[in-house]
Amino acid sequence: MLQRPLLTRDFAQMRPAVGRWLKVVLLWQVVVVAASAGYVAVLGSQHPRGIAWIAPAIAAIFGTALPLQVAVVAILRASRGS
Repeated sequence: MLQRPLLTRDFAQMRPAVGRWLKVVLLWQVVVVAASAGYVAVLGSQHPRGIAWIAPAIAAIFGTALPLQVAVVAILRASRGS
């Protein structure tokens, strides 16, 4: 989705590609946060003792956010031209 436009180093091609990528990423993050909130809501009243039951929801949110940093670094490098 981003690889070809970023490799061209042409801002006219990069800008729409980054916009599309941001829309997809934001939609995916909303889905993950909604699913995690649903998980917490369903298990919140019946969870076992302790707080480890919330770990899957937290891991899902952080697990989808961390790879975004790689894409942001690639976008920044392409925009600098180096």
